[in-house]
Amino acid sequence: MASFRQSASVASSNFRLAQSVASVQTCSRFSPVYSFSHLRASYRSSTPQISPPAQQSRGFLTQLRREAQALKEQPISQTAPLPKNGKQLTPNLSLTNLPYFVRRTGSNQLPVYLVTKAGGTKQLTKIQKTEGDLDAFRNDLAISLGIDTRSTDVSVNRLTGHIIVKGWRKPEIVRFLQERNF
Repeated sequence: MASFRQSASVASSNFRLAQSVASVQTCSRFSPVYSFSHLRASYRSSTPQISPPAQQSRGFLTQLRREAQALKEQPISQTAPLPKNGKQLTPNLSLTNLPYFVRRTGSNQLPVYLVTKAGGTKQLTKIQKTEGDLDAFRNDLAISLGIDTRSTDVSVNRLTGHIIVKGWRKPEIVRFLQERNF
C-alpha cells in the first residue's frame, strides 16, 4: 500500500511539473518575454528587497535646490565689463529680431554651396535652408556684398527657398552669416 501512495504522490508531482512546463511553453510561444519576467518575478518574491537609502537622493535634490537658489540670488551687473581700450562696446545689429533664419546642415556647416552651370561659364553661389522673410534676407545680403538691392545679381527662388548670388562669393556670404550668429 505504501508503494501505491508513493507512486501516486510522485505521479501527482510529475503532473504538476508537466503542467507548469506546458504553461511556460504555451506562454513563451506567444511572448518570449513572459517566461523570463515570470521567472524574475518569482525570484524577486523569494529574495529580500534592497532599496537605496532615501536620505541620499533627498540630500542630492536639496543640494541642487540650494545651488539654484544661490544662482538666483546673485546680483547681476547691469553694465558689461569695459574692454582694455576703455570704450563701451555697442552692438551694430540687433541679432535677436532678424526676420529670417538659416538652418545649419546635419554636419553643423552653413548651407552655402558653389554651383557651376552652362559648361563652367556660369558661376553661382547658393544659400539653402532659409526661412522667414527672404526679401529682407536678400536685401541685407546685397548690402553686405556691396551690390545694389534692385539688381538681379542676388535673387530668390521662392519655390525652394534658396538665395542665389552671381559669382563665387562663398567666403563673403559665410562671413555675413557668421556675423549674424547662424
